[in-house]
Amino acid sequence: MNDNPNDNFKNLEDVLRHIMEMSEQGETRPVFIDMKIIIPIGGGLPGPGHQARGNSTEPDIEIQQVDDHVMLLTELPGMAPEDIHVLFRDDRVFIWASDQDRQYRTSAVVPPAVEDSVEFHLRNGILEVSYLPFSRNTDEKTPEE
Repeated sequence: MNDNPNDNFKNLEDVLRHIMEMSEQGETRPVFIDMKIIIPIGGGLPGPGHQARGNSTEPDIEIQQVDDHVMLLTELPGMAPEDIHVLFRDDRVFIWASDQDRQYRTSAVVPPAVEDSVEFHLRNGILEVSYLPFSRNTDEKTPEE
């Protein structure tokens, strides 16, 4: 590894571009590449994991459109359903969870949710949130439609 962080990020960018070019040529087919690099205030190399404020971890939220629903996926290992809180506010979702050993906080810009259409499932540490998106062009959908 080089001592110059800019060179390291350039090398990483080159590798990712090469992977995407191979994918376009049919040599390999990655489903998705998800990465978040947080550069600390004052520069320096990012540390391991996605550390948020204090001792909490900030997991990524994967957003998918599945038929007429929006599906949000995030990793919350070790959490029980009663430890997890989800709040929709306009075009943002806020997810936080905590127990005696760990704490998670994250948020993302998402399509606004139709009230009463939100469903939650926690499987093997993966939180799945599914809902109908609110459409400003038409009347609000209802779960019965």
